[in-house]
Amino acid sequence: MTIEISWEAASNKTACQIQENGKTWVSDIGPESGGSGQYPDPHQMLDSALGACTALTIQIYAKRKAIPLERVLVSITHIEETGLYQLQRGIQLKGQLTETQRTDLLRVANKCPIHKVLSGQFTINTQLES
Repeated sequence: MTIEISWEAASNKTACQIQENGKTWVSDIGPESGGSGQYPDPHQMLDSALGACTALTIQIYAKRKAIPLERVLVSITHIEETGLYQLQRGIQLKGQLTETQRTDLLRVANKCPIHKVLSGQFTINTQLES
């Protein structure tokens, strides 16, 4: 899978187009940096990836295990300091759930693929292409 991001000066905008396998979405910088504020900025996209992955992982597991989960609410905030990007995740589980089911769903939330990536060590290799 390759995600391609493009920006063109001729657009006279700061937003960039993001494309992957026929899907398109947009990201922009915030108004404080000259962007429109109309689209999520890269930090919001990173944070939302964890939230979406958490909600999706929980609901897939609940369906598989026939857990009567009615709704998942995930909130993500972040603290950014020099050399540190700390995510705070809150999870609300709605439905007639036992304490054991709630604990199991929390365990599963911590196994979502994006949680694993962000909690582990990863590297970024960059090269200029022509």
